[in-house]
Amino acid sequence: MLEKENLTKKIMAFCDKLPEFCSPFLLETGTEMANTTRLAYAHELDWFFEYLVNYKPDFCDMNPVDISLEEFKKVNSQDISRYLTIIRDQGRAERTVARKRAALSRFFNYLTANRLLPFNPVTAAVKVKIHQSDEVLHLDMQEQVRFLDAVDSGDGLTKRQLKHHERYRVRDVALITLLLDTGMRVSELHAIDIADLDMDACSVMIVRKGGNMQTIYFSDETRDLIREYLKQREVSNNKLDKKSPLFVTNGEKRLSIRAIEVLVKKYAMSSIPGKGSKISPHKMRSSFAMEFYAEEKDILALQRKLGHKNITATNIYAKATDKKMRETRSVLSEKRKAQRKNGDELPE
Repeated sequence: MLEKENLTKKIMAFCDKLPEFCSPFLLETGTEMANTTRLAYAHELDWFFEYLVNYKPDFCDMNPVDISLEEFKKVNSQDISRYLTIIRDQGRAERTVARKRAALSRFFNYLTANRLLPFNPVTAAVKVKIHQSDEVLHLDMQEQVRFLDAVDSGDGLTKRQLKHHERYRVRDVALITLLLDTGMRVSELHAIDIADLDMDACSVMIVRKGGNMQTIYFSDETRDLIREYLKQREVSNNKLDKKSPLFVTNGEKRLSIRAIEVLVKKYAMSSIPGKGSKISPHKMRSSFAMEFYAEEKDILALQRKLGHKNITATNIYAKATDKKMRETRSVLSEKRKAQRKNGDELPE
């Protein structure tokens, strides 16, 4: 609750800096937009209005908060194209530019849907093409085992990290295993309360993107690890409040998304040199997806497990897995040839 209030305060601070007609979009668009998403849009609008007062003659020397709706109607597709081009020329990634375009498009769609503007100028602005790769960075099953072993043992951690490892070991093993077992998003994991768990059914109720609730299931192993973690917390807290967050700091405060990202990176770098620096909670989600599809070949089940509204998003894992299968089609044949050759060289 406290974190939600803090997010609202940050959004309100942006509303004080932005034109008045931005506030309804950021504050009154219904429950389908999470506060983290609202804050991200607030950042995007702040950058866009800073661009307008610095680059568009109609707004030069103005304070963004003083821009009226009538004046804002002067913004056209060329302005948006120039803005995106400047962002791209700064060396930003294609995905970053595409995200900024998408944020502006949603904002203008809101204004046009409420008849505050006659049209959405983003539709005629420069398009951003993201070059998709068939490669999906993930941990294969062998790497996942090494990763979990490192979380449990602390192997590879620095002396400073090892000082705190035993205190958080049980929590971290349960957390990482739950991520790899379900493929849930880090924001979904972060929001789980103890009351959301059904240990008998090996399930947890999570809030998906867009605010929809979904029950997802985990393995018996994950259930046992969570139980061990909750028992450890009961020792120091006597009785756990069902409304308490599932994963917490030593002070019983909800573990932040940033803290989860940091601990994943810490163990990944200690257990998987080279690749570990690129591993994040989202790559854990990719690891689940790749291994699940390789094992089950059920794209619809994977779509449901990942909570994708559009199966196109799920297909990237199927494509990547299929490519891997093509590339490794001769592995066993080559192994047999090598075995025959070694056998021929053996003495009688």
